[in-house]
Amino acid sequence: MNAGCFMLLSRAEKYLFCSWSPIPGNNQQQRVSVFFQELTSSQYALTAEPQSPPPTRIPIRSRKSQVTLTLTFSELKYYFECPYLFKLRFLYGFNAPIDQALGCGKSLHNALVEIHAESLKGDIPNIDDISQLVDTHLHLPFAYPVMKKDLWQAARFALSRYLHEQRDTLNKLEHIEKIIELKLVDGIVVNGRIDLIRRTDTNEIVIVDFKSNKRAQAENLTQKQLHVYAVGYQQLTGRLADLIEVHNLDEGGAKREVVDEKLIASTLDTVVEVGQKLRKNQLPRLENFCEKCAACDLLGICRQRNGEWVI
Repeated sequence: MNAGCFMLLSRAEKYLFCSWSPIPGNNQQQRVSVFFQELTSSQYALTAEPQSPPPTRIPIRSRKSQVTLTLTFSELKYYFECPYLFKLRFLYGFNAPIDQALGCGKSLHNALVEIHAESLKGDIPNIDDISQLVDTHLHLPFAYPVMKKDLWQAARFALSRYLHEQRDTLNKLEHIEKIIELKLVDGIVVNGRIDLIRRTDTNEIVIVDFKSNKRAQAENLTQKQLHVYAVGYQQLTGRLADLIEVHNLDEGGAKREVVDEKLIASTLDTVVEVGQKLRKNQLPRLENFCEKCAACDLLGICRQRNGEWVI
């Protein structure tokens, strides 16, 4: 029996139907194939239709009733800004133009991670270490020389100010870069990474986030994000965080709030609602041209500045 017949046999899940078709006027195709004769001579092969009725067809159903939908808060913030922007970025793959300062925020973040990691080991950096930290972590592949110099100075100033303002809290750190996975109803999972978790003098747990003015998300989104992270921390440890705190690296200072359980409940309901809308592909454009549209990097493939739809 040739390879083709073996392939058919191996692919057949329960029944394999074999036949032959003579071609009028073609003597070569008048005779039954030797492979067909060999196959039908087997005790396992039927050469007539079975008398029993065919089995009941099994209803078609998906292998998994509900696919888990995993989201990050970075993705969610785009949905909150504009569902269609979420669609363009994460479903269609459109990216914003490259910013010449690309890498500055990530570099500053990495330098802060090293400050916190060393502090967690009991070796709190001092002001004299800042220049080396900036040299080590600052990576600006697209910045022109003058911009690189300005951003280097700005990074050094921001880290020095942070170290001056927060030095007394760096001996109370609990976790840095803590990954959380928040499992909600309807197969929706939110992943995130908490910048910093530390204690206060009165042993309260604080969820800390860092932001800069440039490309900063709206304050209400940051508030929702940190409340989601507070619940993620609770799932990890069994304890709900007491406070959320946002540090402004550009201007200095921090804003602190008590964790609001009502806001947690409403935020989680909103996240579940977003997940359900994503499953239904409900990702509409904003109804009217607005300030968000004017600042959107993908405006040109959505609508014109006068508000008319782009065709």
